Amino acid sequence: MGMGIRRHRAYWSGVWLLLVLCAWPLAAAATSAGFPLVLQPLEVADAAGVDVAALRAGRLDGGLKPAVAPVIQLRQGEVGWWRITSPVPVPAAERPQLLLRSPFVNRVQAWVPGRDGPVHAALYGEHAAPTHAHRALVIELPQGLPAGAAVWLRMEGRSALPMQLAIEPLAQVHRDDLAYVAWRTLVLSVLVLLAVLAFIFRIGTGESSFAWFGGMLCFAVLYLVAVGGDARLLPGAEYLFSTTRAHVLVGGFGVVCSNLFQRSYLDLPGKLPGIDRLLWLGTALSASCGIGALVASARWQILAGNLGLILSSILLLAGSTILALRGDRPGRVVMASWLPLMVFTTLVATGHMGLWDAPPWLAQGLAGSFALASLLLAIGLADKLLELRRDRDHASALAVADKLTGLLNRSGIEAGLRQALQASGGGGLCIAFVDLDDFKPVNDEYGHGVGDQCLRIVSQRVRNQLRAGDLIGRYGGDEFLVVLPATPLAEALAVAERMRVSVRGRPLTIDQLRLRASLSIGVAESMPGDTVESLVERADAALYVSKQGGRNRVSGAAREEAGLAGASA
Repeated sequence: MGMGIRRHRAYWSGVWLLLVLCAWPLAAAATSAGFPLVLQPLEVADAAGVDVAALRAGRLDGGLKPAVAPVIQLRQGEVGWWRITSPVPVPAAERPQLLLRSPFVNRVQAWVPGRDGPVHAALYGEHAAPTHAHRALVIELPQGLPAGAAVWLRMEGRSALPMQLAIEPLAQVHRDDLAYVAWRTLVLSVLVLLAVLAFIFRIGTGESSFAWFGGMLCFAVLYLVAVGGDARLLPGAEYLFSTTRAHVLVGGFGVVCSNLFQRSYLDLPGKLPGIDRLLWLGTALSASCGIGALVASARWQILAGNLGLILSSILLLAGSTILALRGDRPGRVVMASWLPLMVFTTLVATGHMGLWDAPPWLAQGLAGSFALASLLLAIGLADKLLELRRDRDHASALAVADKLTGLLNRSGIEAGLRQALQASGGGGLCIAFVDLDDFKPVNDEYGHGVGDQCLRIVSQRVRNQLRAGDLIGRYGGDEFLVVLPATPLAEALAVAERMRVSVRGRPLTIDQLRLRASLSIGVAESMPGDTVESLVERADAALYVSKQGGRNRVSGAAREEAGLAGASA
């Protein structure tokens, strides 16, 4: 019970720790302060052929639309222009920076006050800036943003992910960069470590659920890296992650692995077959998204992937909630882990579909919810592994236990003797072959129920005379075998004598009956080269001497092949 309490406390300690960590980037984003800005889209007939000189001179201002929220989102392949101004002058002394958060694979050109040519910005390729974290594209405003001045942006839409704009002092940008890198390092380290452990457990246990769990974590890491740009400075990163195909592929297959893991962990086919069948629909949508990304890139793939993700999230949350209400432990684990992840994935997916303007901190909340869910599921899997081990140990114990007396059965005591012989190197070990005298008349006169009670009482009295490390098992109907490791013959004879006296010294009381009983015991000491069979044979020979000598006595077989020394009561 104490172990269960400690495991419960460790579980909830981990939960609260990661909840605090999840709240950290959200709180940081909420308290982040910058300069106000006004964003106006520019409507032109040919966005690709805009005259930049005329644009900066104000001759195209008639195409400006009313101000919108500081979020830019384009369809894939679309080109757009925006003008950025500020209702208050932005001083150059604070070294202001224009931030485009969560840029993913989009590429931007900016014409800022004080520069004649455009500033290029992107996460990947020659315009990637290693001086800032990959959370945003950062464009310096060397002259600030004076009253009446404007920044013009041209963006090539390579993904449908929204980018939020902000103007912040350089010191604040550096502080937020450090916090962001620390947060991403923590999240990715947790996911990678759990993935490695999952595959190790898969190899060690053969449980398929660990393989699906490890695959889910690997795809989660790849998705976060693909979308967030964590690997942007590694060789080949531009080739792998500079298009949307990578994140569509890993996202689709990640949902497939997640669904297969959780249906196995929750045993949905056996417990909730209806939800299990519906879950295959979400799995099929996600798989089509991933497979389609291998061939080509199309908008339908993202739509199918997001629908599969949302459907799978709802079904898994509903299924785990139903099981949790039934008292199912895996159901409680999945419900606790999946709820925050489902909330964040649904919000992110609907934001990608353009149904609402997702805030910039949502991506970091998703990363944190990945780590939280993975840790809770890992704890649940570890608990399941311990439960399987307990079941296996219990089954193993039952396989070598005698149901009547609770002692080892014949195969169990022989296995114990074999191990003890190997450990002793062939010497310094004794065994005692114990037989209950005149047991058949008891069964014949009083019945097998009384006979069984006699065996239980005798086995308990004999076991009470043994020391820690000694073994005892029921060898046959009324025969017992005792293994005495690291015990010379003289000491073994003394132990055997105590066994005999414990049974003979007082009657066996069964209901209203008081029965006298006695033991005949044969003791043998092991020799180099002994096997289980040869040692038991010598002990059986010593037992025969006790029987022939009148029963109720102990006889010992010396180390030499010849010579049976009797020690009578």
